Amino acid sequence: MDKIIIKDLLIRGIIGISERERSQRQDILVNIVLFGDISAAGISDNINDSINYRTVAKKTIAYVERSARYTVEALASDIARFCLEEPGVKGVQVRVEKPGAVRFAQSVGVEIERFHLEDEPQHHQAYISLGSNIHPRENILEAMRLLREKVTVNTFSTIWETEAIGASGPRFLNAAAWVSTHLSAEELKTQVLAGIEQTLGRVRTADKYAPRTIDLDIVVFDEQVVDANLWTRDFLVLPIAELRPDLEQPGQGRTLNQIAQSMRVTSTAIPRLDLNIPDQSQPGIT
Repeated sequence: MDKIIIKDLLIRGIIGISERERSQRQDILVNIVLFGDISAAGISDNINDSINYRTVAKKTIAYVERSARYTVEALASDIARFCLEEPGVKGVQVRVEKPGAVRFAQSVGVEIERFHLEDEPQHHQAYISLGSNIHPRENILEAMRLLREKVTVNTFSTIWETEAIGASGPRFLNAAAWVSTHLSAEELKTQVLAGIEQTLGRVRTADKYAPRTIDLDIVVFDEQVVDANLWTRDFLVLPIAELRPDLEQPGQGRTLNQIAQSMRVTSTAIPRLDLNIPDQSQPGIT
């Protein structure tokens, strides 16, 4: 098979088991080889016919910066898993190293290879928004916990406090989740998100701006933006930009990260770093 090589991604993140390693970021070196058929791109000279290695690199950076895994073995396995979920990727080789982990050694790490299995169900990736302004602290953290029980949560964003839209009301707590699932978008919405909303007492009324215990919505599914508000609402832009800063607004040439940087100047949103998000070191179910 053909190979695409992503070489020497140097990322700062939490990795290790000691108190020192859990309390401060350190360098983590990641190398990725993606296996697949890229002959169509060789003929057409069109990047859309190849494997999107830029997206793979950005997702890897976002994941490593937030995952806080205990072992390089687990981190390498996580990276391999979501690489295999990318269109066109048939197999992957991942090497994760901790520079300076052992005295007199340049680095210590692991290298693994994973390939698609026959009859393996197709997996999808989605970015889900979470919001609450009725007992928001309790409800958003519980929604995160319940989401972990239903799908593989790769990582959560920071929790943000934002103004309510429309009629005046209590400020919201908002966050975003990057998840992997074998469910379709409709199945994810009806079987998982609606169930969590029901469990947490969500009541829908004619007033779309009414306060709510929890609101869960799919914003991006398999790289397709399904909520046009992503580009204009701070409660969507700021959390999701942490997880997918490279998403480009169609026809505008601006990335989500660029929009977020501009929005920070005028938005009243506040990152709530005092709230403890469910353990980011555990990616959820498989």
